[in-house]
Amino acid sequence: MSQRLLLLLTAALLVLPASPLLAQEEASEDTEGAEGEEGLEEPPERSRQLKKALKQVKKKEWALGSLSLYKVLEDPEQSWYHAEVRYYLAYCLEQMGMSYSALEEYNRFLLDTQPDSSLLPKALRRSVSLGRQMDAGWILAPGLSKLDTSLVTAGFQGPAMYWVGRWHYENGNYLVARAYLSIVPKDTEFYAQARMLEGISMTREGKPVDAIAPLTAALQAADAESTTDNIWEVANINLGRAYYAIGNFERSIEHFERTPRDSPLWFESLYEAAWSYFRLGRLSGALSHLQTVDSPFFDGVYHPDATLLRILLFYYLCKYVDGQDMLNDFTEEHYAIAEELDKAIKKAEGSPEKLFEALYTWKTARKDAGLRLPDPVKQWFATDESLVRIGDYVAGIDAEMAAIDRNRTGWERSALREDLGRALEERKRVAVDGKGRAVLAKLRGMHIVLQEHLGNSELYKIEMITAEKNIYDAAYQGRLTDKMSTRKADSSVPEGYRFWPFQGEYWLDELGWYEVNTINECLIIQKL
Repeated sequence: MSQRLLLLLTAALLVLPASPLLAQEEASEDTEGAEGEEGLEEPPERSRQLKKALKQVKKKEWALGSLSLYKVLEDPEQSWYHAEVRYYLAYCLEQMGMSYSALEEYNRFLLDTQPDSSLLPKALRRSVSLGRQMDAGWILAPGLSKLDTSLVTAGFQGPAMYWVGRWHYENGNYLVARAYLSIVPKDTEFYAQARMLEGISMTREGKPVDAIAPLTAALQAADAESTTDNIWEVANINLGRAYYAIGNFERSIEHFERTPRDSPLWFESLYEAAWSYFRLGRLSGALSHLQTVDSPFFDGVYHPDATLLRILLFYYLCKYVDGQDMLNDFTEEHYAIAEELDKAIKKAEGSPEKLFEALYTWKTARKDAGLRLPDPVKQWFATDESLVRIGDYVAGIDAEMAAIDRNRTGWERSALREDLGRALEERKRVAVDGKGRAVLAKLRGMHIVLQEHLGNSELYKIEMITAEKNIYDAAYQGRLTDKMSTRKADSSVPEGYRFWPFQGEYWLDELGWYEVNTINECLIIQKL
């Protein structure tokens, strides 16, 4: 083949449109040099139905165009064009106001298209914009994950890479998730979320030291005063957990205590700060935080770990009588919760979607529906916003399908309507079933841990009784030294503050400010 012919062929390939649809047909019948193109697949001739559909799209006859395009999809002889027909079908549905159907078709296009398709840039712009508008980018994640990241143009990389990263994270592919999350541009609203999720992925991989940098970046990028999201608060508490995991308890306390009082995470932060104080040996500091956690204001919150930590502290301070009373109260309350939780799990195993429906109804309308869960356990899901996101998505699909069926134009009886109905019903089923199974797995874990706590509580009771008995025996035998009482001394009161003795009454404005000046009641028993 001559050099000139090679250049001509190269130029022809560069100007050849990747998408033959909506393009001018070329009439050239020049076959010179065809011997070098034997391996290329020639597109079939466009059918009359396809030409008709494209004309309808050009005329903005969206409903008619969508029906014609779907007929092309039913034609196996036109399969060469099917991927790109999906794009135009999605575009028609979007123009018809059928956002959920359009998003489904855009995802189908992304899953089936070739990376050199000339329609890909348009599809990315439209699908990502629609996904952001609907807060349903997770629908596009499987299709976006198949693309070379370089194909996603500036302005759309933020949401696209975040959605794919989060999708991999939720599927437990932490290494792949971090790869996508790390390339979310800094100048997008998804940057703080991406860095936060990148850091959490590292902690789940057992790399808390590496997690500190992305979590710190997330904290710096997030808006601490935001009223529309809690990214700063989640990043902050996870940064505290990372410092705790590496044994830097002082720094972990700094972050836990920065959580705002009005945050849903404040309770969790108080409890985790108490653990840090305990690990530092500052038992009074731990008890000060747990004084708030165990207040009546948090009676409806599920926190068996916090109560057991407080009991453990009482054991270390040799407050055996008070510790036994707390253990009896704990087991009385939590045996009932464990039994009710076990019943709910058994009912949910056959239909996880009912578990989702119960929590979604409770979270959005504060009503009981379907499966019954213990109230304290339901409170644990109060901050799970994915329940609302998935529930609203399902409700949106139902509303869209109902609106179509009310139009009575004939479109609602079409094969396209039937196909979209099946696809969206399957999407609903997968979303609801998946979230229901995730919740079920969480409940199983909670039930296992609670059973372990209850079993340990019975052992703690024996420990408490035995320790108390040993003191009485030693006292009877005259083997006790003087009481070794130590008090956390703090004679200086900061300016603007006053110490107010606790007399069993809790006040809302006092929560978080309690200072426990506890006495270590342990006695030294002399050996014979």
